[in-house]
Amino acid sequence: MFTNSKLAKSVKLACAFGAASTIGFTGAVNAQETEEAADAVEKIEVTGSRIRRTDIEGANPVTVMSRVDIEKFGITSIGDVLQAIPSAGSAINTNNNNGGNGTTTINIRGIGSNRTLVLVNGKRWAPGLTGSVDLNNIPASIIERIEVLKDGASAVYGSDAIAGVVNIITRQDFEGVHASGYVGQYDEGDGNKEQWDIGFGTSNDKGNVYFNLSYVEEEPTLAGDRAISAVPTFGTPEGFGGSSAPPQGRFFTFDQDGNAFNEQGDSNGGLEPWVEPTSRFNFAPFNYLSTPQERTNIYTQARYELTDNLSVNVTGFYGNRKSEQALAPTPLFIGTAFGDTGFTLSADNPFSPYDFDVTTDQDVLDADPNAREMFLVGRRMMEAGFRSFKQNVDQFQFNGGFEGVIEFADREFFWDANYTYADITQNTSTDGLLNMDRVAQAIGDPANCTGECTPLNLFGGAPNVIGEGTITQEMLDYITFTAQDELNSSLESYSANISGELLELPAGYLAFASGYEKRWQSGYDQPDAIIAAGITSGNARQPTSGAFSVEEVYLELAVPLLSDMPGVEQLDLELATRYSDYSNFGDTTNSKIGLKWRINEDLLVRGTWSEAFRAPSLDELFSGNSDSFAPLTDPCNGGAAANPDLPGCAGIPASYEQPNTQIRTTVGGNANLEAEEAESFTYGFVYSPEAVEGLSITFDIFDIEVDNAVSSVGAQTILNACAQTGVNLCSLIERGAGGNVVDLFNGQVNLGGQTTSGFDYNVAYNFETEYGDFRVNWDGTYVDERTTIVVDPVTNTSTEFNDAGLAGDRDVVPRLRTNLAVTWAYDDWTANWLVRFIGHTTEECSIDGDTLDQQLCSDPSDELGGDSFNELEDMAYHDVSLGYAVNDNLRITLGVNNLFDTDPEVSYSTFANSFDPSMYEIPGQFFYSRVNLNF
Repeated sequence: MFTNSKLAKSVKLACAFGAASTIGFTGAVNAQETEEAADAVEKIEVTGSRIRRTDIEGANPVTVMSRVDIEKFGITSIGDVLQAIPSAGSAINTNNNNGGNGTTTINIRGIGSNRTLVLVNGKRWAPGLTGSVDLNNIPASIIERIEVLKDGASAVYGSDAIAGVVNIITRQDFEGVHASGYVGQYDEGDGNKEQWDIGFGTSNDKGNVYFNLSYVEEEPTLAGDRAISAVPTFGTPEGFGGSSAPPQGRFFTFDQDGNAFNEQGDSNGGLEPWVEPTSRFNFAPFNYLSTPQERTNIYTQARYELTDNLSVNVTGFYGNRKSEQALAPTPLFIGTAFGDTGFTLSADNPFSPYDFDVTTDQDVLDADPNAREMFLVGRRMMEAGFRSFKQNVDQFQFNGGFEGVIEFADREFFWDANYTYADITQNTSTDGLLNMDRVAQAIGDPANCTGECTPLNLFGGAPNVIGEGTITQEMLDYITFTAQDELNSSLESYSANISGELLELPAGYLAFASGYEKRWQSGYDQPDAIIAAGITSGNARQPTSGAFSVEEVYLELAVPLLSDMPGVEQLDLELATRYSDYSNFGDTTNSKIGLKWRINEDLLVRGTWSEAFRAPSLDELFSGNSDSFAPLTDPCNGGAAANPDLPGCAGIPASYEQPNTQIRTTVGGNANLEAEEAESFTYGFVYSPEAVEGLSITFDIFDIEVDNAVSSVGAQTILNACAQTGVNLCSLIERGAGGNVVDLFNGQVNLGGQTTSGFDYNVAYNFETEYGDFRVNWDGTYVDERTTIVVDPVTNTSTEFNDAGLAGDRDVVPRLRTNLAVTWAYDDWTANWLVRFIGHTTEECSIDGDTLDQQLCSDPSDELGGDSFNELEDMAYHDVSLGYAVNDNLRITLGVNNLFDTDPEVSYSTFANSFDPSMYEIPGQFFYSRVNLNF
């Protein structure tokens, strides 16, 4: 029932999946070889289906990256490679310092990294508490290829496969020894990266064993070593955007007649007027720009045939990651501006220039008419050193099981039974934090500061030098502490699957796959006792713990409808459904329908409709509330009088000015979250004309709708929506009597919905010339829509935000993103040129609401104070490499990433560094070399 031409295409595609070519080319298969291979083509699973088949090109859009493709990127993390593909959106990586945690994730379609399922050899890889997989811990050297399914697949794989699936396929049946070494650094002489790995494999007719050891070390770059990140906001005057907690201290007080005293420390222990903006502290040079990591991974896999139809397989993985983020020394912030109570700078403090109490407490003010209100005291604790956040992460995963073949009614049925156990434990230590109860005691009445307590000197100033100032080591020993936190997540599952061909229909064989899975997930987050008690100068956080289980069954069918007819070489229907029963959400059924129509040997038309499902992660469900201090712009600056067109600013005094750029924000989980549901459509074509050998064109349209999307709204979004409507999201903001934001709740909620739509395309062309063989691959994604629907939890009103073509804080959504790769091979030489294009986006541009908007925003408002915008223009990174095969065993590669030293686009809406590291690279050329050995 299957023509030789179809088989030939299957053989060619199989070669493309498994080719070990050192240059990534798929060799042509001549007619004689095709005939000889007719009986030898193995049925394999392709990501998106558990049915084994010879025709690899299915109804699902799948992108395949070979090991050689991965090496072209010239980087050490698989996560960074995947973040560079056009269909990926903004996601956390090791260039995220403030707010980072050493992980790198993949965010297909830009709708959340926890909506992308990650598999290794078709089995679920353990996520962390947030539901996202840290791809840094998967060593590149074990990978044969990566298959990226850009379609919903919950009917086949279960929860999380809303936007797509990443399936990492490891080396199979490897014999011999391979080793490689990689070193690289920026042209500035920093950011050194090293990668070393060695793998051993042996096999015979009964089985195989593979062992791999890899090590990666990445050194940091400092924000102060790049012009764009050396100041809080690039292009602004000195001090702009700086902190209200400088080394000399800021002391903003009110007497009881309402008179304001905005002062700073002088160098002699006294006070002098605070001057905007030059008195503010430039914290940026002290931060990491890219963060350091050290990763050690051990991976092994083995397979042994017990009989001709029964084999046992095991996979073991251990990974350790040591990572760090560093910020400028701790800012001490206390005062009524932050809703604080219990702090009184005593008139008897031996270092205080005041001869009266300065306090946050009304009872102290009532008792002493000379006492002043402590509105804001800010002091940069340079003497305490950097704030250092260090993670030590151990990850273990074991997969084991049996697989075999059952022969029945002259047919083969493939089965497997599997067990998986995974555990991820992270120990975090944080230096440079303050015990706020002890701070209160140390600045208070010296008569109450006894024993270990030492009166604290916040005056006299400190130079902008780490470790120097008026605070002595004895003072630091009393008020500082090192936090010790522990996080853990674990996964355990049993599964069984069976697949095969049921019967022969006129158009081919009716094939099926069916299976059962039981999975348990649990985790906890145990912060340091001082952090949990909420008496830290950093972000307070409550303990987290929780667990859930799920039991699932699924059925998948591949139904051949027509074949060998005019206009229909083959027409197949693909069906799948999965029933899931959760311990905490109840049950759900999700289905999928796919249609694959091969019109002729040149053209394939395909389409799918699918339902998807995602259970909220342990962190989203059970995390305790924690503090965050994001830099925000309050649209109600100047109160109601200055903002008559903003109804949400009504009642705020005209004297109100935002005292600090960082506003306390509360984030946390929500045990009442509902599960997400989604529908997705994809349809397109694959065109491989025989008239143009080596040419292949794919085009697929996608449309995803997520209901009950779990996310936080966004602190700036909450402030803006409340100000503009006077109703929406105002219930999440708490203001003090003076108008200042005391707290803002930005926890997890079911937003209402999220949609995204657009199209993907790929053009690949391989051709030979007398000057060498060439391979051209052009891959692109266009985003037409990415809309978030936010429902106010109190008023039930909804607000829609379409972010396509816009840039926000660590969420850049270019409409067009493409990769163009050109590979040349001639004798022992190869060369690669990769062009990574990022389309333009537009961001809101509110720098100062005044003259700086006019000077720096590309599209300023026609009048001062109006809405201004800034365009992040089209740009491209060029990466090149040259390789030479010294002999059959040794290959040397030299490369440069960002060949033309292209700077990232300046952003005024992103959190730090004036560019967004979730989409753009650190400034500078990166030079590297790699040596590959095979024996």
